[in-house]
Amino acid sequence: MRIWSFADGRWCEGERAGGQHWFDVHRADEQALRDLARRFELHHLAIDDCLSPYLHTPKLEDFEGYLFAVLADMVDGPEGPELEELDVFLGRDFLITYHDRTEPPNAITSLCSAIQNGMAVRPGVSGLFYEVADRTVDAMIPRVTAMASELDDIEDRIFSGADVRENHRLVLARRAMAGHLRRLLTPELQFLLRLGRGEFTAIDPVNTPYFRDVYDHLLRVDLALEEVREDTEVALNMYLSSLNNRLSEVMKVLAVVSALALPGTLITGVFGTNFDNVPGLHSNWGFAIMMAGILGAAGGMGLFFRHRGWF
Repeated sequence: MRIWSFADGRWCEGERAGGQHWFDVHRADEQALRDLARRFELHHLAIDDCLSPYLHTPKLEDFEGYLFAVLADMVDGPEGPELEELDVFLGRDFLITYHDRTEPPNAITSLCSAIQNGMAVRPGVSGLFYEVADRTVDAMIPRVTAMASELDDIEDRIFSGADVRENHRLVLARRAMAGHLRRLLTPELQFLLRLGRGEFTAIDPVNTPYFRDVYDHLLRVDLALEEVREDTEVALNMYLSSLNNRLSEVMKVLAVVSALALPGTLITGVFGTNFDNVPGLHSNWGFAIMMAGILGAAGGMGLFFRHRGWF
């Protein structure tokens, strides 16, 4: 667990008596989280949400004297962007952030680095909460942009006809992923809007407008995910068009082959009848004349099809 205290007009690492504090806790510090729960009288249901192995939907709960928020943190997964849970307790003079991984999220790492380098942050613990929320949301934008770029590449491969089935699977996976991310981020949009309206005493009035800025950034992410879903529809239509074009080419070839074989089928059918006095049946040149007729008819039809641009 890392502890930061506000003293002498700045945040410094380590706990000092009085003042404001920021506690960053991870799963290995479960006992430390329970000690903080007793110290600040945190509700046991909120602590259970933190320690639960399941991913919770972003939410904001107003307990007496403090807020409990579940933020969505986007990280890189094996199949693309994934969401992890970042739990936050915000009181008038304390901030507690909890995450499952021992390695802190990039938002917290970058904030700690900024504080150590003397960079100014928003005042109060609600200012730190804003910094965490803002950096968490801003980190989503390049990942969603990368999803859109990857989808453009998939569309190009579909258009070129390279590995169409695999690209179709990727398009469906990106479509499902974008929808899943949007569903999870929608509740966070709602409570960020509430934080920007000044409904809660735990948020300093001077920091209230900045939560509206975080809301705007998350709205950009939501719109970008919607564009990804729309692009997947375009990609799926391209896939179906490409599939239909390939099917049409195959059917056209089969139709041409069948048409070219039709004269031969007709001629051999006529000369294969069981009658004795068929013209040319006993001629030494009968077979040659029949084959010449078959080839001539097929060649004539092929030239006609070529002239009409059918193949």
